Amino acid sequence: MVVSESPLMRLAMGRELAPSYGLIHAQDVASAGRRMELGATPAAVVVDLDSVERAGSYAFLARLVERDFAGPRVLVSSRLSPDLAEAFRGSCRTHFALARPWRPGALRALMESVLGASAPLRAAVGR
Repeated sequence: MVVSESPLMRLAMGRELAPSYGLIHAQDVASAGRRMELGATPAAVVVDLDSVERAGSYAFLARLVERDFAGPRVLVSSRLSPDLAEAFRGSCRTHFALARPWRPGALRALMESVLGASAPLRAAVGR
């Protein structure tokens, strides 16, 4: 699942991940939450933290924990330096960070790393 208020960010993330991964797009965290309540079961969630409702992003991430969502969460932000994002990736098993802008292929490589190379095309279930 790709979550961003910015259509350009959703497009950029989608281009990076498609066609290897089935994608569910959500224009904000409220939409993402509704999709999951209606049965969408993503293997991973990519959240653009550079949103207008930053507090809503944090609440959405907390709800994922409450719902026992086991998949990785990739947090994308222009406020992260590449060094900080790299350090964050190495310190947690469920949350991963990517600094914006990222190098071409970096988001795909991160997804392959956290989901495993055998996960493509099964990444989105129950749209």
